[in-house]
Amino acid sequence: MGNVRSNPFTSYGDDGHSCNDDADVASILDRGAMAGRKRPKTITIVSDVSLLLSFLGLFAISVAGIMAPWHILSVSIINGIAFSLAVSARQSLISGLVHREQLRTAVGLSSTTYNAAQIIGPAIGGAMLPLLGPTWTLGASAVLVIPALVLYSSLEPIKHTSVNQAQGSIIENVKAGLTYTFNASTLRFLMLSAMVMILTVGPFQSLMPVFAEDVLNVGAGGLGVLMLAAGVGALIGSISVVAIGDSIGHEKLELIFGLTAAAALASFALSPWYALSIIMVSITAFSATSFMVVNMTVLQVSAPDYIRGRVVSVRFLVIGLMPLGALTMGFAAESLGAPIAVAIIAGIGAVGFTLVQIASRILPIAKPNTSS
Repeated sequence: MGNVRSNPFTSYGDDGHSCNDDADVASILDRGAMAGRKRPKTITIVSDVSLLLSFLGLFAISVAGIMAPWHILSVSIINGIAFSLAVSARQSLISGLVHREQLRTAVGLSSTTYNAAQIIGPAIGGAMLPLLGPTWTLGASAVLVIPALVLYSSLEPIKHTSVNQAQGSIIENVKAGLTYTFNASTLRFLMLSAMVMILTVGPFQSLMPVFAEDVLNVGAGGLGVLMLAAGVGALIGSISVVAIGDSIGHEKLELIFGLTAAAALASFALSPWYALSIIMVSITAFSATSFMVVNMTVLQVSAPDYIRGRVVSVRFLVIGLMPLGALTMGFAAESLGAPIAVAIIAGIGAVGFTLVQIASRILPIAKPNTSS
């Protein structure tokens, strides 16, 4: 297939956060427990400081002209650990900065800035490379972490969200998060909905190189346009959630966005025309991002302050299933061909979204004990 191939686990994120980190399941859960025990602001700052130091170290090595592959690998590992450390804390921090009725807007804005950075960042980096070279471009990227540190340091949570610090060991807090999540009907259905999205629609970008080269015959250049279309769609999806606000119930929104994402993905898979494929991949990313932002928002509102960090860590554990979805989609594509495989999996996703919504309406809603 040539050099247009990508890592099969390179997958599209959900609520504006990449799923392609180096954190494992235990790491995500442990950091989620830490988010419940420590101040999310502190965890976030420590994470960003580690990123800054790793980038500066790599920059210094590059200036010295002694760069080796293991240096890059080491920084990648540090970045993965830092991401897993901060991923739950960042989400908990958002809920501590706004009132509950503003949470959907806040999460949507957070996702919007991330998706905008996914588009703007590579464009700026691409423009800087021929002007400054890779070493000084790397240095510039390190410097850009500093404003984020200053901004995070200036944040102060509003009073109503002061969190009761979780007690006990990391293992006990992990267990508490899992138990609470799966005993609360609302959270359980939110997790199931997210799981359907992650396993069926979420991994579609892992097969994008196959569609670009083998189905649409547009090569690496065409693949770049498809990926850009997905990024723009995700950005618009984040903005749309902010615009919609709380005017529509989350169950209806999740069903609409979920079914739209599945239908658009099936249309993309079966499309023989490049222009139509660009439109469909953009709609898929738009709908999937909107779905996941709404899903994350409702989850944060539904979880009490004292356990929110651990519940969010379970949510990111669900997101960590995306490589399994990508692997399944890849095996199906090998057997049936990429278009048929993706269309069938998208159809399964549509059925899954519908069944979860039906179940959430006919089964009784149970709430666990919320005492810490």
